Amino acid sequence: MAGAASAATVFDLTGPGEILGATESYSINGTMLDVTSVGGEIHRNRNGLGVTTNPDRNRLGSNNSTMESLTFTFSRSLTLLGSIVFEHRGGMEMFEILDGDSNVLAVRRIMGDGNNSSTVELDDLDLVGNTFTFRHLSGSGIRINQLTVTSVPLPAAMPMALLAFGGLFVLGRRRKKV
Repeated sequence: MAGAASAATVFDLTGPGEILGATESYSINGTMLDVTSVGGEIHRNRNGLGVTTNPDRNRLGSNNSTMESLTFTFSRSLTLLGSIVFEHRGGMEMFEILDGDSNVLAVRRIMGDGNNSSTVELDDLDLVGNTFTFRHLSGSGIRINQLTVTSVPLPAAMPMALLAFGGLFVLGRRRKKV
């Protein structure tokens, strides 16, 4: 009796270019997602979400005064399977992903293609929680344009344990009647 696999949910964070404010909300299949920013307002365009500290850039970056970040808070605990990150121009970008307690869960370095902008898929995250913060560490800036999540899997032993406890309960009730 293994736990059933659940389908992945993809949050597409792209759209028409606009400044969204300090918080933006999304909802897919009953799962709510709130996005908040540090270092400026959230800016969305066809390449995903960034932060507006530098008006000509509008990417999640780092500057002298602020380590810009975007925090993604889900309505329930999930597994963050992957993300698609848009990297501007060539060069190396470095960012970290933190949990709700500011513990570093992952550090990623991505490389642009040298001349144009690149889209990099991070499909090996497998991070569990309900809050994930992407904080830029170095480079010219990134955008987060997609998050892929799935329900936290039920441990395979859980259904068997429930069945065993149920059996003991029924056996106990039978013995009392006799």
